[in-house]
Amino acid sequence: MPSARIPPVAGHLRVWVRSVEGPMFALDLPATDHRIVIGKDRDYLVGNGVAHAFSKAGLYILSGPVPAVLKEDQI
Repeated sequence: MPSARIPPVAGHLRVWVRSVEGPMFALDLPATDHRIVIGKDRDYLVGNGVAHAFSKAGLYILSGPVPAVLKEDQI
């Protein structure tokens, strides 16, 4: 029996975040599977080939491609 066809994913998730510099801005995430990774000094939202780093206080720090390693001392 052939496997069921998965329909294409449409849409995105817009998350409003505050950066460490202070201003709020929208982080547009494609509708895909994302994972939260808890780190020692910061946490990461990883999905669709991009990692977004957040401080322990929840402030957005930076984004970078995966599998590039985001080091704790990049700030």
